[in-house]
Amino acid sequence: YCPAQNLYIDGAGFTAAWEKVLSPMLPRQRPGVTVLRDYHAENIMLLGSLHKQGLLDFQDALVGHPAYDLASLLRDARRDPTPELVQPLIDRYIRASGSDPAEMTRAVAVYGAQRNLRILGIFARLCQLQGKPQYVGMIPRVWRHLSTDLSHPELKMLQDIVLAALPDPTQDFLTR
Repeated sequence: YCPAQNLYIDGAGFTAAWEKVLSPMLPRQRPGVTVLRDYHAENIMLLGSLHKQGLLDFQDALVGHPAYDLASLLRDARRDPTPELVQPLIDRYIRASGSDPAEMTRAVAVYGAQRNLRILGIFARLCQLQGKPQYVGMIPRVWRHLSTDLSHPELKMLQDIVLAALPDPTQDFLTR
């Protein structure tokens, strides 16, 4: 519950929804791959060509699902990849990795939703508790990415909980 905004989320229902969504994905996380919690275009450096790249801000690296970094790039808080680009990139990843198309599409939606809910919380905290309002301007984009991912049919229960608890990021709401 957030008294300042009169927001309440059913913690038990929220946890149960995430457990239902994430539990089928756990086998793909073992042994897993390296994923970066702060993976976005600004943290990728070109080292002379597209074939040589370096990464910044990798101190939060974890072992996770192969779709996490792909979801991070496609649902970036700082930019909107065109819809014409998103699906071909997912398809290319599927072909290159030999992944099951339905499983990878679901995984991108799940990890995109998980990541962007986390980012919304971080941006709210940075604004409200640390006096950094510059992140508020990115909330509508993150919300659109979250909405896209929550529209996946297997995320319906989670979508209902999130939409019931979090208001649309209208200009009036964001100003308050």
